[in-house]
Amino acid sequence: MNRPYKTSVYRIIEQTVAYIEENMKTPISLDDLSASLNVSKFHLHRLIRHTTGQPLVAYIRARKLSRSVDYLLNTDWNIIDIATEFGFEHEQSYIRSFKRLFGATPSYLRKVFAPITLTEKMDLSKLENVAEGLVFEPTVVVKPVTYLVGKKGEVHMEENYYKHTANAAGNRFFYNDHPKIPNKVNENLYIGLTQFIKNSVTSDYIPSAEVHSLEGQFESWDTTVLPAHKYMVFKYVGDFHPRQLTFVQLEHIWNYIDGWLPHSIYEQSAPYYFEYIDVGLASEDYCEVDLYIPIQNKQKLLP
Repeated sequence: MNRPYKTSVYRIIEQTVAYIEENMKTPISLDDLSASLNVSKFHLHRLIRHTTGQPLVAYIRARKLSRSVDYLLNTDWNIIDIATEFGFEHEQSYIRSFKRLFGATPSYLRKVFAPITLTEKMDLSKLENVAEGLVFEPTVVVKPVTYLVGKKGEVHMEENYYKHTANAAGNRFFYNDHPKIPNKVNENLYIGLTQFIKNSVTSDYIPSAEVHSLEGQFESWDTTVLPAHKYMVFKYVGDFHPRQLTFVQLEHIWNYIDGWLPHSIYEQSAPYYFEYIDVGLASEDYCEVDLYIPIQNKQKLLP
């Protein structure tokens, strides 16, 4: 994949992979990596989990164990020597970890070779550089009925691009109105709902809080009920605070989505989508946002 630039988020992941590969035969801790890369342990852990689908420590262990298989099958080293070579303090901890990952002990694998699935070096080609961050491969989730309380406004596409009107409305709502809404699912959760208007260059944008139910005093707010639905969720991580997220970044994310979705078995099934942001995860140089797009399986045309 041609990458004309590397975002700082991409470089963190790239450097993490390189560090693990270069230090495969020494103990590696989250503290070591965090200090080496000058990034918080919390955000480093989340980045690697998004990339590999498993916790950082589990990925490191799986890489070490996978590399050790070569020694088991192609050398006559003792098990204890292999364990020591890959930074395990005790032979038994190596054997337990090996069996937990591969379903067989190292000695059994030597005697009776059985197919196993190795954890290979992280494939960075699956990461997509976009403006100031990365988009990760999407997941499919089913979200139950969602109750939203917010303030609806109309957003003009061109004006939003240049004046960031949706971003301004979202920040006003989250810092001024969001704290006043009772019965919230998560005090730090912001949902920005976009509802498309047919044949229009404007859309309805509703900065919202998710609540447990609409029972209560919500007369002065706009309420929305989204039915239980299947969603394609695209995760974006950027190197800035979510309060700075604008259509400049979202346009790049949508370009990626528009290129990805037509080649999948899914299509968008309803004229809306929403941004899901847990501000509790954010920092001045870390933005994590999920884009929820309602989907259905593509319908085959009857002859």
